[in-house]
Amino acid sequence: MNKNILTIVIAVVAVIVVGGSVYYWKTKTQKLPETPKPEAQQAAEDLQKTTASVSTDIGNSVSPDVTTPSVNPINTDPNPYNKTNPFSDLKVNPFQ
Repeated sequence: MNKNILTIVIAVVAVIVVGGSVYYWKTKTQKLPETPKPEAQQAAEDLQKTTASVSTDIGNSVSPDVTTPSVNPINTDPNPYNKTNPFSDLKVNPFQ
């Protein structure tokens, strides 16, 4: 008889735990209705969005000549000191 009572108690506890976890899961996953924002906060968010879009528009419409520096393609020597060495034409090893 004790085994039957123990089995019934375990089954009741398991049903309560499963029911409680399902209820908790349903209440946590249910979306709450959004409360309307105050007008001042909504206006501030709209202003931030507008300024962000204006700044990206300005960045896209600026002339590339203004934003990128001009590069001199004629001066391509990476080591300008090669021209200043007066001993560059000397033979280094006399036994070669």
